[in-house]
Formats: sequence, C-alpha cells, structure tokens
Amino acid sequence: MKIKKRNPVLALLLSIFDPGLGQIYNGQLGKSIAFYFVGYLLLILLSLTGLQYNFLGLLVVLGIGILFVLCIMGDALIVAVKRKEIALKRYNRWYFYLIFALLTIVISSITDDFVKNKILGIKAYKMPGGSMMPSLMIGDHIMVNLKYYKNNKPQRGDILVFKYPEDPSREFIKRIVAVGGDVIEGKNKVIYVNDKLINEPYIQLSNTKNKLEQRDTFGPYVIPKRKFFVMGDNRDQSYDSRFFGFVGIEELGGKALYVYWSKNKDRIGMQIK
Repeated sequence: MKIKKRNPVLALLLSIFDPGLGQIYNGQLGKSIAFYFVGYLLLILLSLTGLQYNFLGLLVVLGIGILFVLCIMGDALIVAVKRKEIALKRYNRWYFYLIFALLTIVISSITDDFVKNKILGIKAYKMPGGSMMPSLMIGDHIMVNLKYYKNNKPQRGDILVFKYPEDPSREFIKRIVAVGGDVIEGKNKVIYVNDKLINEPYIQLSNTKNKLEQRDTFGPYVIPKRKFFVMGDNRDQSYDSRFFGFVGIEELGGKALYVYWSKNKDRIGMQIK
C-alpha cells in the first residue's frame, strides 16, 4: 500500500474549491459524505426557526453557513498537518477528485431551487422597473416568503409576487388593494373600497396633467371570491388590475419581506410594507 505525504496547503485549497474535497484528499471519504449530510440537516433545522424571513435572521443563517464551511476547511487543514502521511486509498486520484467536484456542482445546481423554495421557503427578486416606487426602487433586490400564503390570508396592503394572468411564465409584483367581496372604484386617481376612501400614504402620482379614463377612473367592480385587485404604488406608471383584471389566489407566489441589497445602502435591510 503506497504511503504519501499530505500537503496541508493543497488540502485547504481543495476545501475552498469544494468543501469536503479536502477530506477525500486526506483519505476520509466517509467524513466528507457525513459533512454533506450534516450540512443539509443543518439547513433544514435553520429553516424551521424562520430566521430567514427577516433580514437580521438571514444574516444569522448565512453566518452559520459560512462558519460551518470554515469548520470543514479547518478540519481538512488540521488533519493534513497532523497526519503528514497517509496510506493512499483507491479514490486518492486526481480524476476522482474531479469527478467528485463535478458531481457536487451538478447536485447543487439541481437542488438549488428546491433548497431555497421548498426548504427555506424564500426567493430573491430584483426590481426591473419603477411600478412600485417609492416603496420599491428600480434595482432593489428583495426577498419573498413563498410559504406565507399557505398559512395566512392575503390582506389589503400586502405587497406580493404573482403570476401575470395574461402570461403565467412572467411574474409581477404589486400591492393588494381589494380582496374578494370588496367593491372597488377609482375616481380621478382616488380609490374607494366599499364606498370608503382608503388611506394610501405610500403611493406616487407622477402624471398629473394627462388623464386616462381606465387608469384614473374605473369601476365600481365587485371582486369575486378568491380574487384580488392589485395596483402598483407608482399609480401613473403601473400596469395592473385596472388593465389586466383580477388576480386569482392560485396565482399568488409569495409576500415581499425585505430589501436585502440596493444601490442605496440606506435601503438595505428595509422591511417592505
């Protein structure tokens, strides 16, 4: 059986490239596989805490994840230093390292959406347009809770992601203004729900000169059960239920939570409401 020295720097570099690969280099295939299972178990346990549904909690989750990866890297380095030499196993070949790295990349790419959407229950979006200004600015990166409406009823004022009724392959983000059973009416850009003027301190009116009938004055419409009337906060620059009609409950994707990144650093961590 061939004995060969282990290079601690190489063990560390392999772990940086692909956590767990350093353990295989050190002749510890079982430990490498165990680390992967522990990592997924840790992810599941963290998802159960709900930390990811607020910005500071997300930072905690990311911090724990980074710490776990650092532990894997540190283990590979320490073992290589202590052992110095190992009896080479059949898998201590460069092509096995390559196969292992490619395999983990493929598995990660396949399970990425499942991990984020099903386990963590969150999805990241980037605002491409200004229909929700000033609540959401162009270029804001936001986090959405995909599980929220499985346990909670959609409410007026919720900002949510939904499938565009005219093309389900596309997703829009708007604010719920009226829910099933409500009567909504727009009179010269003023919104009434159930004959009551609603308070909307978050809206922006950018076009005060040109009047468009369907945009500025509409209804009254009775919202069917399990349907919602959604509008953008930037009322004069939003394509919403005034034009494409109601959004069904089956088309709801998730509730917008917070801004996790923005060009305007003051907006990072801002709760969306």
